Amino acid sequence: MATLISTTLPNVTEASRDLFSHSTISRRFTQLNIALSKYIEFERDLEAADCFDLAFEAWTADAEMARKDVLHATDAITASPLERLEDRPLKRSALLTRALIVSDNEVEFTALHRLLDSYAPLFACCVSGAVGARVQQMLETCHSHLDAIADLGEFNDPVAARAEPTTDAEPDALIATCAI
Repeated sequence: MATLISTTLPNVTEASRDLFSHSTISRRFTQLNIALSKYIEFERDLEAADCFDLAFEAWTADAEMARKDVLHATDAITASPLERLEDRPLKRSALLTRALIVSDNEVEFTALHRLLDSYAPLFACCVSGAVGARVQQMLETCHSHLDAIADLGEFNDPVAARAEPTTDAEPDALIATCAI
């Protein structure tokens, strides 16, 4: 006769506590990163296009729709409640992304973009573990997208950048909202 021996270790079938699971904000932040990459792609296409090209109007419409998608994603993130500590830098980065996209001029854009370096701890996830590592990866992707946006002609005017003051005077409204 066969002897019944359990070869499965205890607690093996339980889910690990160190696995990543999405919060509402992290799920929406993933959508924001996708929308940002599309926005950058459409804006680059528009920069390379000739205004007399027959497809120029369609490309402009695509770029405007991509911009609206980014703004919609940032609004969804900022309206979502914080579920965990790792959501804070995601929400702050969404606020910064929105402020960058709607900035009125190159000087304002440059001042906002400098916040990523000036206040790096506010826009980074310092929590260890699978959740912290995944959130940091999402933040790095977003910040590289923001750097790519800074290189676009719409936001990059070398003359305005040189005329800007050398102080790090940050926009007060954004800094106040970063105290989430």
